[in-house]
Amino acid sequence: MADNPETEEDLVVLARSQLATAIQIAARKVELQPKAESGFEMHTRINSEKDLKKNKAVKRAAKKMVKRKEIKKMTAYFLKK
Repeated sequence: MADNPETEEDLVVLARSQLATAIQIAARKVELQPKAESGFEMHTRINSEKDLKKNKAVKRAAKKMVKRKEIKKMTAYFLKK
């Protein structure tokens, strides 16, 4: 093989292409792992859940006040979407 440089280059090109296809196949077989939640994302998620809970509680209380005729309409306090 040392006397024929073209075949050595061909073998190198062939080996590189085979390696590239092997890497692509291996990459397809690896499943994506779910990304761990960072501290800031956790903080944001918890705060938004707390805000939703608070908003629901306020709206529930307002509905009760309307039923008891303490306030006239809920739309005066809550905008319609």
